[in-house]
Amino acid sequence: MKKRLLITGGSGLLGTNWAISMRDKYSVTLLLHHKKSILSGVNSSFGSLSSLDDCLSELTKHRPDIVIHAAGLANIEECESNLNLANEVNIDFAKNIAIACNQKNIKLVHISTDHLFRGDQEFSNEEHPTNPVNNYARTKLMGEQAVISNNKDALIIRSNFFGWGTKYRESLSDFILNKLRNNEQVDLFSDVFFTPILIDELAKRTEQLIDSNSGGIFNVVSNERISKYDFGIKLANGFDLNAELINQISISDKLNLVKRPNDLSLSNKKLCDLLKCKIPSIDEQILILKNQESDNTIKQANLNIIPYGKHFIDEDDIQSVVDVLRNGMLTQGPKVAEFEKKVANYVGSKYAVTVSSGTAALHLACMALDLKEGDEVVTSPNSFVATSNSILYVGAKPIFNDIDPQTLNIDINKIEETIEKSENIKALFPVHFAGLPCDMQKIRQIADKYNLAIIEDASHALGATYKNGSKVGNCQYSDMTCFSFHPVKGIAAGEGGMITTNNPKIHRKLSLLRSHGITKGNFEFPGISYPDNSLKNKEEALENGKLKRWYYEMQHLGYNYRITDIQCALAISQMNKIDLFLEKRRSIAKEYDQAFAKTPNIKPFQIHGRENSAHHIYVVNIDFEATGLTRHQFMSRLAEKGVGSQVHYIPIVNQPYYQELGYSVEHYPKANTYYQNTLSIPLYYGLSRTEQELVIFSIKNLLQ
Repeated sequence: MKKRLLITGGSGLLGTNWAISMRDKYSVTLLLHHKKSILSGVNSSFGSLSSLDDCLSELTKHRPDIVIHAAGLANIEECESNLNLANEVNIDFAKNIAIACNQKNIKLVHISTDHLFRGDQEFSNEEHPTNPVNNYARTKLMGEQAVISNNKDALIIRSNFFGWGTKYRESLSDFILNKLRNNEQVDLFSDVFFTPILIDELAKRTEQLIDSNSGGIFNVVSNERISKYDFGIKLANGFDLNAELINQISISDKLNLVKRPNDLSLSNKKLCDLLKCKIPSIDEQILILKNQESDNTIKQANLNIIPYGKHFIDEDDIQSVVDVLRNGMLTQGPKVAEFEKKVANYVGSKYAVTVSSGTAALHLACMALDLKEGDEVVTSPNSFVATSNSILYVGAKPIFNDIDPQTLNIDINKIEETIEKSENIKALFPVHFAGLPCDMQKIRQIADKYNLAIIEDASHALGATYKNGSKVGNCQYSDMTCFSFHPVKGIAAGEGGMITTNNPKIHRKLSLLRSHGITKGNFEFPGISYPDNSLKNKEEALENGKLKRWYYEMQHLGYNYRITDIQCALAISQMNKIDLFLEKRRSIAKEYDQAFAKTPNIKPFQIHGRENSAHHIYVVNIDFEATGLTRHQFMSRLAEKGVGSQVHYIPIVNQPYYQELGYSVEHYPKANTYYQNTLSIPLYYGLSRTEQELVIFSIKNLLQ
C-alpha cells in the first residue's frame, strides 16, 4: 500500500509540481486554502491551518504518513506591506502544523527559503549565521525556529526552485520563457546569484532524506552558483529561444523594490555527503524541464476548474457495473426491466420504458402520439434544442410560447392565446426548466379544454414534485413524461433516458419503437399479454397454438434506442442515492439564495419553488453592464479563479437552423431578456462547502 502524503499550499508552484513528481509512489492529497487545483491521480481538499485544532482536524481526516508543509506567503512586497498576514502564514501556520504532526507522530517536511542571509557571501551552509534583510526572510526564519522548537524530528528544506508554473503563479522559468516566446525583452539581474534546482530534483532528494530518516536543516539546491541573468541565458539556449532579448540589469536599478540579498547561493555539501549523490547540472535540469513541456501535465492540470455540473460515482456504483460485466447480460438483460420498475415505483407511474438517451425518449414520445406532418406542438423556447428537435423528427411543427420571467417555464397565461391562433395544435410539450415543475394542473385543464395530449420534458426534473407533493413523472397530468440520465442530471447512467406513462397502449408502442418496431411477444416483454390478433402473420407465428420461439415481427418503423444493462446497473445504484442527491442540491441552492440575497447586480431565479425543484442547475440574473464586464469576460474571470459557469440556454428560436425555418427572435422577448443576463453557476452533489464558498467569493468579488 502506498504511503499517504499531504502537501499544504497545494495550489502553489511547489505543491502542484511536487504532487506530480510524487503521485506514482505516494497517495498524494493537496491541501488547498481558496484556490482550486485538480490533478489526475492526486486528491485535493480544502482546509485550514489557522489554528492547532484545524491542523489536528486535517491530519485526522487525511491520516498522512508524511506532511510537506509548502504553504507560505512568498511575495516579498506583500510580506513587507502586510506584516500580520506574513506572520500568520509564515510563522503561525508553521508552528501549528509542527505541533500537530508531533502530536500525531507524523513526519514533517517544512519548506523554507534561501533568503535568510545578508547576501554578502557565497554558498552559505546550514551552520552559517542567518541575518534576514526583509520581512519575508524574517518570517520564514521564525517559521523555521517554530518548527524546530515544536518538532525535533522535522526535516527543514532550504531551497530555491524552478519548474512549470500554475495558473495562480508563474515560476521564474515561466516568466522568462513566456517573455521570450512573445518576442519581448526580459530584464534580469546580473548581480543577484542563486543555486536553483528543478522541483523534480528537489522532490527526489527530499524523498531520499525522508527515507534515510533525516531531520534538521538541509540545503537542497544545485551545485552551481549562477546569476539570474546567466540562468535566463541558459534557459533561452536550452529552449532554442532568442537570448539577445535578455538584458542585464543591476538590482540597484530597481529603487522601489524591498531590499533583497545579492547572493542567495547555498552549499549542498551536507546533502550530497549524506546521500552520496551528485546533483545534475543546471543545463541538464533545463533539458528535463524542456522534455516535460511535451507532457504538458502542469498546464493540463491548470485547466481544471469547479464545473457547473458533475456526476457523482461511488464504490457501489462501480461494483454494480463490475457485477454486470462479470456475470450478467451486457444488453437486453434483466437490469433494464429492473431499472424501469425502480423508476416507475419511485415516481408513481404504471409503466416506464428506458431508452438510450433523453433525446431518444422525447422522440419516441412524439412517435407514440402519432404526431405527423401538419401537426403542431406548443412548447417553450427556453430549453435545449432536443425538445423541439424531437417534434421536427416526426414531421410536426414546434409552436413556441414565451416564458414566465419568474419561473422560466412556459407562460401558462399565454398558452390559450397561442393555441387559438391555429387549428393544427395536437399537443402541449411543457419543459420543467432547471428542475422546477410547471403548473401541470393548469396545463392539464387547458389541454382538456382543447382536447390536446401532453408530453412533459422532465429531463431536469427527476425527483421534483408537483404542488400536491406527488412526484413528477407519475403522469397524473400528462400522457407521458420524459427523463434524461446524462452525467450532469439528477442521476447518471453515462447516457440514457426514460418515458413514464399510465397508458398500456402507449407503453406497448414505446417498447416496440425503441427496438426497431419489432416484437417477440411475451418473450421480449414479460408480464404483458398480447392478443393473438396483434400478430400480423398469425399462421407463420403459431405452431400447435403456441408462439414459435424464434419468431419475431416488425410492426412499426422503429429505432435502435435500446439502453444497455451496464448503464441500467449504474442507474439503479444511482437511484438508491437520489434522495440524498436531491437533499444536497437543495441545500446548495439555499446557500446561494442566502449569499446573494443582498448582493447588488445579481438576482437568483426560481427562489419560490425550492421545495418542489430537483435543482438540476442554479441560474442567476447578473447585470453585466453594471460590472463593467461582458458575460464572456465575467465567465473568463471566474475561470481564472477556478470557477466554471455555463449559459442555459440560448433560446431555441435564436439558433440559425430555426431562424431559417422562419422563427423570429422578436416574438419571444421574455426568453431573450432572460438569456441576455443569465448565468448557471456550480451546483452538484459533490460540491463541497469550501468550493461553494469559493464560488460565492469569486462572484461577489467580480460584482463589486
